[in-house]
Amino acid sequence: MKKISWGTGIVIGIIVFVVISITMTIIFMTQDVSLVSDNYYEKSLSYQDEIDKQSRTNSLNEQVKINFNGEIITISIPSDYISKDISGEIFFYRPSNPKLDFVLLLQLVEGNQNIPVERLEKGFWRIKLNWTMDGNGYFNERAITIE
Repeated sequence: MKKISWGTGIVIGIIVFVVISITMTIIFMTQDVSLVSDNYYEKSLSYQDEIDKQSRTNSLNEQVKINFNGEIITISIPSDYISKDISGEIFFYRPSNPKLDFVLLLQLVEGNQNIPVERLEKGFWRIKLNWTMDGNGYFNERAITIE
């Protein structure tokens, strides 16, 4: 068997390095890089409002519940708050595909709102409830996996 000279070894090493570099560049350049939000800068400016809403939510005596039983998502407002002026929206966020994101209005019937999951794609969802009660803003969030 013939030995490879050190000069040939260096050339082979450089060629292998260049081929791997070009392959990795092509792979990385074809990946979809979608931002979490198109208007992330504006959202970062209002982040303090979100922190205030979460701290107000945590200070409530009873918490709003977002339950998921595999077929229906139920948003339940505690009975103490039913008589109060409550409005808001429910944001369904799909991290893997922003085209599936959508918003529903909070429409409570006797303190509950049921949302069937049959129209939702299977996979991971983040449900964000942004609501107001008597003029104060509140925020709840829950992650679910639909199978």
